[in-house]
Amino acid sequence: MASSKPSCSAGRPVAADGRADAVPAPAGVLLPPDAVYEILLRLPAKELCRLRAVCRPWRALLSDRAFADAHAARHQEPLVVAGYATHTSGGALYDVLDLSGRVVKRARGAAVAGAGRTENEWVVSARLDLVCAARGAGVSCALLSPAAARARALPQGLAEEHAAHEREISHHAAMVALGQVAATGERKVLRVLHLFPGTARQLYEITTLDGGDGGGGRSRWRRIKDPACPVASGTWAVVDGAVFFFSSELVHGQDAMPDRVASFDLATEEWAPTIRGPLSSSSLGDDGAAAAAGHPDDHMGWGELSLADMNGCLVVTHRTVASSMDLWFLMDVEKASWVRKYRMQLSISYRHAEHTVRPLLVLNDGRIVLVHIGNRGSLKIYDPRTSTSTDVADIGPCVAVGLYNGSVLSLANGF
Repeated sequence: MASSKPSCSAGRPVAADGRADAVPAPAGVLLPPDAVYEILLRLPAKELCRLRAVCRPWRALLSDRAFADAHAARHQEPLVVAGYATHTSGGALYDVLDLSGRVVKRARGAAVAGAGRTENEWVVSARLDLVCAARGAGVSCALLSPAAARARALPQGLAEEHAAHEREISHHAAMVALGQVAATGERKVLRVLHLFPGTARQLYEITTLDGGDGGGGRSRWRRIKDPACPVASGTWAVVDGAVFFFSSELVHGQDAMPDRVASFDLATEEWAPTIRGPLSSSSLGDDGAAAAAGHPDDHMGWGELSLADMNGCLVVTHRTVASSMDLWFLMDVEKASWVRKYRMQLSISYRHAEHTVRPLLVLNDGRIVLVHIGNRGSLKIYDPRTSTSTDVADIGPCVAVGLYNGSVLSLANGF
């Protein structure tokens, strides 16, 4: 009976295009290299990582970037990035998890350039397959690549026009958003810095990655024009090359809630006029009077509002004291048209400081991936058909979340 043990002596160098000229067939089995290649492409990433230990030719193939990209194209399940503050997570900076809750990559602290092992680091955001982390008591930030296991420091200091405010920065309140201009592919980072003590003053700065700021090939922070009203801190989203925030603007006779949305265009580097939010739009008639009974006058009674990018659409989430959460999708920016597509019941007690639920995406089968951010954070999947949520994994004291769409094989190989 022929042995099914893979032959480790028949391998040839991996072809430049990643095809399996070099894939050894199991001993005694007459399979063409392309057939073995196709079989391996169909296996889950977890099993392929184990097969790397079989022999050198298989390790060479399964560690090849072209194969990893081909495998990722066949297995397009997104991964979740859960970011932490190192002083509360035992030194972990972020985890990359699959939707079964398995950690496929863990990064430790001191990833930001210049950070010492005893200096606090925390994740600010995760987007475009990069993790943005800040360190210490300053505004120093870096973009980390989970696949490449390397860091790229963002420019140090402030924009030249803001240099006089360096000692006034409330460091831990900075909002840092990474986005991409669709027409050019340029990646830009917008940050909002808050001044203290107790002022509503904000500084708005932007930098273009890869030396696009006119600074002799080196990126630098540039001042951008302030919006008409300051933006609200704590939540933002990036969709189609625009960064969205809640605005502090409250238009009398139009806004029943502080849900008005401001947006910044990364291509033109200009602020667009604010638009009325979904709750105000749905609760007010054309004459500005309340169109539905039972709406409390006190805004705090409305619960928690946050912004999210879900499947390429801007979403406002509204979570109430009763643990109900509505997802409002922006359908038309010009008309400020919103549609409530989901109303979910979540078995989480409501507390602003400890419990924030962020929706990440809608899966092909209609289920919704959620992350509960807090001291006892968790990864959840909600099924609208049964109105139930399943706890997939405990993720601990998470402070930021995002999606990673790269290859699992690349993460495991440390590309």
